[in-house]
Amino acid sequence: MRRAQSVRHYARPSLALGADDLGMLKESPDESNEDVLRRQLLEKDRENDKLQTQIQSLQAQLAQRPPLETIQALEREYKNLELLLQGTQRENERAMTELERGKTREKMLERELSKLAGENWQANLEISPSPPAFIPRSATSFLQAAQSLAGSADQSGDKGSKPSNEETMAHIEQVRLLILGMEQRLATREDKLTKAMARADSEGTKFEEMRKKVLAA
Repeated sequence: MRRAQSVRHYARPSLALGADDLGMLKESPDESNEDVLRRQLLEKDRENDKLQTQIQSLQAQLAQRPPLETIQALEREYKNLELLLQGTQRENERAMTELERGKTREKMLERELSKLAGENWQANLEISPSPPAFIPRSATSFLQAAQSLAGSADQSGDKGSKPSNEETMAHIEQVRLLILGMEQRLATREDKLTKAMARADSEGTKFEEMRKKVLAA
């Protein structure tokens, strides 16, 4: 009850301008109250027009934006491409590691051939150097060259060295087979690496285009 009485004592403020307020808003003494109100109305109309223009501009910008479903689909595709690119990079790293291992084994075989056929083993065995891997002209020419080397060694030595020459020939044949197998594996890995790098470049281009679309959205 006391609260109701206290509320009754406060009168609600009037929103209408009093005569004193209108007098303060007059730009000249000859201006009437109607002129003041008319001028204020014009100013409010101008402000309203500016706000309407801003609203229309914002609505036009909003209409140009793609739908939310499209943005979400682009984000999902962006993440998928990012994961795919990471997987391709890991695959490239593994392929490079395998290639380095192959080169290391190639060096070991070259040292073994140097021990068996001398420092000029490439010329003696008719193997032309072709980086990154050495490629025999043919298995027949390789074997014929090895037999020629073994025959010359047999003629220069005594009869007791024949078993040693046969062991050397067998060892050279094993090395030849290792070389052929390594060449095939290296060629296969290099082909896979080339394809993986091309795929990574293509995916990187798609990834960059997708990133630009997401940023533009």
